[in-house]
Amino acid sequence: MRRHLRILDFAISGLWRRRSQTCMILVVYFFVVFALASVILMIGALKKEAALLLESTPELIVQRVSAGRHDWIPVEYAEKILDIRGVREVTPRFWGYYFDPPTGANYTFMGFENLPAEILSSIDGQGFDVSEPWSCVIGRGVAEIRLLEEEDILPVKGSDGELYVLRVKGVFETGSQLLTNDVVLMQLDAWKRIFAVEPGRATDLVVMIPNVLEIDTITRKILERFPDVRPIRKDMVLRTYDALFDWRGTLVLVFMSGGLAAFAVFAWDRAASLGGKESREVGILKALGWDISDIIELKMWEGFAISSLAFLGGVIAAHLHVFVFGCRLFAPLLKGWSVVFPEFELRPEAELLQILSIFFLSVVPYVLVTLIPAWKAAVTDPDLAMRR
Repeated sequence: MRRHLRILDFAISGLWRRRSQTCMILVVYFFVVFALASVILMIGALKKEAALLLESTPELIVQRVSAGRHDWIPVEYAEKILDIRGVREVTPRFWGYYFDPPTGANYTFMGFENLPAEILSSIDGQGFDVSEPWSCVIGRGVAEIRLLEEEDILPVKGSDGELYVLRVKGVFETGSQLLTNDVVLMQLDAWKRIFAVEPGRATDLVVMIPNVLEIDTITRKILERFPDVRPIRKDMVLRTYDALFDWRGTLVLVFMSGGLAAFAVFAWDRAASLGGKESREVGILKALGWDISDIIELKMWEGFAISSLAFLGGVIAAHLHVFVFGCRLFAPLLKGWSVVFPEFELRPEAELLQILSIFFLSVVPYVLVTLIPAWKAAVTDPDLAMRR
């Protein structure tokens, strides 16, 4: 062990002697690791938020489709679906998107008749009264972007052109910011007035199925009875989120591919060839009795030291970039349309797999590249090496 530590110490001393070249490689390496880690950490954080969102999502959602697009679904569909064996409950949902011109943000407006206890418990506000027709509860993102507090008003322009005034009675506090961050919850009658929805129509139906093994059978029966509907399963939504975030992450990496390719060529050129001073240094070491294995280990320690410093610095900077500054450089590509959606803070999650993937994508290739010049230098005659 003492022998390996001495070789490591000599490798660090050699890097310090060539500090101008080392710093140049280190700076370029740092920015590559920073960009790669930012994308991976951002994708992982978004997937975590999506998983939290789907914890309370029902196993099956039924939407009506007209001309290939989502359309209002008749509420009477719920009674017929409830007759299917294995279905415990069918609940209509009333929601829609509202564009807020003053802020340029999209909100999700939801109407309700009776609020469940778990929703009431997640509201930060003691004055919320579900009986008030024009009261509402807003998400934390809506409150921040509109600078709203309890008892403030939220003006909304309805589909009929009229201006409606909502009174804020509470703010959501919940585990997943993706779940309620952009939500405005209000009475069902007020919601229908704002969106001019005909009586007996809902946005979609939530189907509660106690036995998940019966979902396929129930889905098939629903399609047989209502050919104009589209059943959406919970696992399908989760796979869609994962595929979407993975695709966006890949898209960002494709945009970065030019810089990554340039760094790969740069790293190969620096690591796969030794300068005159380094060749003479290797020749002197061999003349002093160093073995081939010692020379290879020396160069591997040098590559590991540079790549490890770049890895640690890049990962720490990426962590701050994603979880403190909101991943400003890549958020428009990774979030897509949600940049007009009120911003939310991503919470850091300790994922060993993410750190290991960044390590193997950044450190291991550079260290392996050093094997080629190290072996060539180690087998070269010392006299020839010192004359270069």
